[in-house]
Formats: sequence, structure tokens, C-alpha cells
Amino acid sequence: MLNSGRRTRRALLYLLALAAGFALYKHMSARSLELIPPSSEVAHTTPTTTITSSVALHEPPSMPQPDQQDSKVYGRLKVRADDVKSFRAQPPTLFVKKTFTGGAAKRLIFIGDIHGSLKEFNQLLCKVKFKQGQDQVVLVGDLVAKGPDSVAVVRRARQIDVWAVRGNHDDRVIRWREFLDGPGKTLSLDELKTLEKSGGLPYDDFKLKKDHYTIARELSPDDITWLAALPIIMAMPPPYAQWVVLHGGADPSKALMDQVADDVIVERDITSSGPTSSSKDGTAWFDVWADKMKGFTPEANIDQNANLDFSVIRYNKIIYGHDAGRNLQIHPVTKGLDSRCVYGGQLTAFVLPGESLVNVQCASYDSGDKDARKRRRRLGNDNANVKVLHTHEELL
Repeated sequence: MLNSGRRTRRALLYLLALAAGFALYKHMSARSLELIPPSSEVAHTTPTTTITSSVALHEPPSMPQPDQQDSKVYGRLKVRADDVKSFRAQPPTLFVKKTFTGGAAKRLIFIGDIHGSLKEFNQLLCKVKFKQGQDQVVLVGDLVAKGPDSVAVVRRARQIDVWAVRGNHDDRVIRWREFLDGPGKTLSLDELKTLEKSGGLPYDDFKLKKDHYTIARELSPDDITWLAALPIIMAMPPPYAQWVVLHGGADPSKALMDQVADDVIVERDITSSGPTSSSKDGTAWFDVWADKMKGFTPEANIDQNANLDFSVIRYNKIIYGHDAGRNLQIHPVTKGLDSRCVYGGQLTAFVLPGESLVNVQCASYDSGDKDARKRRRRLGNDNANVKVLHTHEELL
């Protein structure tokens, strides 16, 4: 009996020990589980970016080539690339002979390049005592661009019924507007910038940083219709029939009605190859013109001759603008009226009859590059020093 009782107690102690050990094990397991965060916390602290997303975040996307980029633009807007790149504006009227309304001769007031300088334009009209109906204002082109009020200048010109020829800056605005009314109509500014960067715009001189684009968009339909109708060359009516107006220059080897419009609006010099827009590569076109005029004797009654044959006549007296680099140029058979108004020079009028000059001082609206501004501060507005103030590229 005694031995049986001892065995029973040992068995009970053994079972108690097992139970205690199991309880301790459960306690330790629970503590271990408490140290492990929930699955949501694991997801929060563990990086989940895949290799693909990591590349997208830290490497720039591959840029499409210009033609791919353009195709994307054209494709989305349903505009074909060749329609944009091959666009060409309507050619201008080359030559017009003017007549006075009612037949009575008027005083002619020729005014140089205004370039959006409305205040100075109005001041000059006041200074010459312009009277609408009795006087006729004639503008030598470049009504717009560079100055502050291009649209207002166009509207003022229309208001007083001026005669005018097309300048190179007018021409660029006209081409921009025709493009924007045509294949460029659905293109946004960002898309135009994309095309400019890739060389996809129709003209090399279409630069969005220039103000021609903005002016083209701001002109009303009536404004642009009027501007686009300006001819390249304009012959004055009797008694001033010996005078012709154009913007840049004329080629002495051609009759007036055979001139090339693209040359006339930018011409400055004559080289062995013909007209050029540069003022450094040849001889000033007006000097060549004057030499040709030495052997030309107009008929005694040329002022009364309303039927001059301009397909034959090469050498008339010419009034022009454009050449700000050479400043005001008054010679016996040519009158250059660009006296640098937009650069802080003067706006000049040449008046017939009498061949008198009238001018007003202008504010400097287009200061040129940094070095040019420094030179201007040093030299002031001395027009005699104009050649050092602007490069050909700035003036064109």
C-alpha cells in the first residue's frame, strides 16, 4: 500500500509539472505574438514599389523624336503635317497706281516706320497740321511690331483712310494670321511651340517669342483684311506721278512692275548676285538707283501724265523706309524715312509739295540687346552713331 501511494503522488507531481510547463509555453507564445505587428502595419513599413514603378519615378521617360511628337499633335487634332509645313499665305498685290478721290490734288504726307508707336503717330499728325479730306497720309510700311500699340496704329490708319505699302513686319503678321485662320486654327499655343522646336511651322521667321503672333491674333477680321490688301509698290497720282512708295528697296535692273515682292520689302543693298537684306554685303540700293537716274530724264509733263507705263519705267523717285541702321536718308531721287522711332529716334514725315521734313521725338520701345543698351546710354540718342547701336538681325 505504501509503495502504491508513493507512485500515485509521483504521477500527480509529474502531471502538475507538465501542466505548468504547458501554461508557461502558452504565455511565452502570446508575448511573442504581441511583438509582431498586424499585417497592415507590415504593408505600411515594407517597400512596395515595383521595379517598373521605380524606373518611372527616377528615370525620365523616353522623349519621342520630333517627327513622332508632331505626328502625335497632328493625329490628335486631325491636322496633317504636310498641310502645316507646306502652307503658304496668299501673295500680296505687287503694284498699285493711286488716284485722288474726286480728282482734286491733295497735300501728301509720307510717314516713316511707325512700328506700333501710336502716341508718336498722333503727335506727328498734329505737328504737320493734318486735315482729313484735304491731306493724304502715305505710310511706307511696318505699321506694326516692336512698339506697344500695333493694333491701335492699324485702326488709327484705317480711321483716317491712309494709303500704305506692306512692310516686312506687316507681312509677317499677315502670314501668321492666314496660317491661324487656316491649318493652324485648331493648334494651341503649346502645340505651336512643339512645332516651332521641331521645325514644323510653315515659315522660318515664325517665332512665338516675337510679337507678330500676338498681333495677328488680336487684329479684327476687318483689320487684317485691310492690312493684307496693302500693296508692295504704290505709284502716286498726278501731280506727283514721278514719286513711288515702297518699304525696302528696288532692283535697278528691273522695271517697277517686274520687281520681286520678297526682295522689295527687305532690300538694303545690291550685290553682284542681286538685292540683299544685308547692309554690309554690297552697295546701298539707293546709291545704285541714283547712278541709274543720272541718265534718265523724265518727260517735262510727267507730273500731269496719268498713264505712265510702269512695265517699262525703271527709274522714278522713291520714298521708302526699313533701313533704320542707316537712319534718315534724304537724297535727290530717294527719300529714306526710317529714322529709328521705335529705338528712341524720331518719327519723320516728308511733305509734298515743298519736300519739307517734319519729325517728333520718340520713346525707346525696342532697346535691342544688352550691349546695345549700354552703348545707347553712353552715346545717347545721337542718330549719327546709329550704325553701332543695332545689328542687322535686330533691325530685320
